[in-house]
Amino acid sequence: MKASVLVLVAASNLCGCSTLDQSMRLGAVTGSIAGAVATYAGEQSAGASPTLQSAGLGASIGLAVGLITSYLIHDSIVKDREESTRQTEVYFGDLPPSPFVIPNNTRKGKR
Repeated sequence: MKASVLVLVAASNLCGCSTLDQSMRLGAVTGSIAGAVATYAGEQSAGASPTLQSAGLGASIGLAVGLITSYLIHDSIVKDREESTRQTEVYFGDLPPSPFVIPNNTRKGKR
């Protein structure tokens, strides 16, 4: 069971999100799952019996953190994409001359 949950979370993190809506959905789901699992595991390791109320509280905190994180990450990715599409100039000044280009001036002497 634990392995299937880890595979599900890893697979959801590997898929890309092209829109803000998709990013927010992925952040909400991932944050909720992570918050609920962390709260459940924390209470169980402390020796207390985990309750549904505490797991729900952990899920809601994870939801908020996931939404904020996905918004910030998506915003920074959009800015990076806009900057990379604005830079359309290609600089060829640093390239060496091509050995395959034959010069037009084949006469020796003055031009």
